[in-house]
Amino acid sequence: MKMTVLLFDIDNTLLDFDKAEYMALGKIFEQYHIEDTKENRAIYSRENKALWRSHEAGEISREELLSTRFANAFRALGVKETYDASAVDAAYQLHLAQGHELMDHAMELLDCLAQEATEMYIVSNGTSKVSRPRILESGIAGYFKEIFISEEIGKHKPSKEFFDYVFDHIDHAADKDFAIVGDTLATDILGGKNAGIKTIWYNPKHLEAQKDLTPDCVIEDLLEIPSLPVLA
Repeated sequence: MKMTVLLFDIDNTLLDFDKAEYMALGKIFEQYHIEDTKENRAIYSRENKALWRSHEAGEISREELLSTRFANAFRALGVKETYDASAVDAAYQLHLAQGHELMDHAMELLDCLAQEATEMYIVSNGTSKVSRPRILESGIAGYFKEIFISEEIGKHKPSKEFFDYVFDHIDHAADKDFAIVGDTLATDILGGKNAGIKTIWYNPKHLEAQKDLTPDCVIEDLLEIPSLPVLA
């Protein structure tokens, strides 16, 4: 029987990106004397997410995203201080890289899968200088045979090209079954569909699914994964 190889997203799947982002943004707000309110955080989030959507749709480069998100956000926030948007982003990413808290049951899951000798890889749309330190510091790096980061590959989820690169760098990939585990429909689940592999949507926030994008499995707790029929 072929054992399914698991491809794991990182942010808000195994590592708590929301907490890391909250801390990092708080430090930027403090540095540039921006009032740390829910409304101001929502303004940054709106500008950042709009650029990520454009990037994932192939409309703008990652470099353009990173160099303009704080310019857009600071403009919307009415920041009067002189600043260099690229320098702000570099400082933000440095803070972000220090956030490596695990999602609930992430370590227990990886321990359980490792005991079953499950072959596992990381597939992330993150940047090297943020993702790699977080993966390392969290203590989970050793569970994975390889870490694939979109910035290093030059392709990103949900593109088929990203997954083609991943499969090209996994021994005997053609003889293996794959499933992707992730929290984001637009990148992880759509990416899995584009790649023709099984999809497991980690949905602890009980978000609504899209009518035109149905995952093979939906879970609310990572510890549901080892007993999923899709992996049998």
